[in-house]
Amino acid sequence: MTESTPSKRAGDLSGGHTVKGYDRDLSRLRSLILEMGDHMVEQIRSVLAALMEGDDHLAYRVLDREPQIDYLSLDADEEVFQLITRRQPAALDLRIVLALSKIASEIERAADKGARIATQALESGTVAQAMAGLPTELRVALKTLGERACCMLDRSLEAVANFDVNVALDIFEDEPQLYTASQAMRKLLEAQPCADGDQGLSPTHLARLLTIGHALERAGNHATNIAEQVIYVAEGQDVRYRNREILIETLRRRQAPD
Repeated sequence: MTESTPSKRAGDLSGGHTVKGYDRDLSRLRSLILEMGDHMVEQIRSVLAALMEGDDHLAYRVLDREPQIDYLSLDADEEVFQLITRRQPAALDLRIVLALSKIASEIERAADKGARIATQALESGTVAQAMAGLPTELRVALKTLGERACCMLDRSLEAVANFDVNVALDIFEDEPQLYTASQAMRKLLEAQPCADGDQGLSPTHLARLLTIGHALERAGNHATNIAEQVIYVAEGQDVRYRNREILIETLRRRQAPD
């Protein structure tokens, strides 16, 4: 079902209700989720740096900090429950609350990908050992994939900050580059010779690298899921299964100044 575009600007949670506590509750919930998002992006960037630098300390820090995001996620769930119980939101406000709840879940799952990458690297003994023997082009492909994912995640938080449709559409436009980077890394891994003495990568090593690449791609996917929720709030449309090209063209035209 498609709803009409709300008259109240979705990004403005600072006013609009007779009960000002309502606006404060919504703003506090979004601030909490943006704090989660900042920690999440830091996790992904840290684990990517750990891989590139062969730094065990950074990888362990990612694992040590994971509970912090889990606790923030629990706090966000409680805020959602309390807000719905106290305020009984309707229409746009209910849409905002439900979307923020889903966004919190996406952020928590994206952060999990950082911990998964750190775990895979450290299971090789050290991060340096996990990255040992990688040809230059494979290291570049891994870095490119990670940077694509981080860029999309950064933009997803920017979109949430103001429920900005144009920024959400930027994320959709970044999707093909994410998939291209992921496919490039996968093809390079598949082309690697199996270990023969000191030559090549072992099957276990290759499997871990494939898992790391998949986790980075999925982190980028969480950014697109967040962008879908931003559009759901701002436009009143569930766009999860819409054709991306048509959606981008339609909403870009709608967002263009008269």
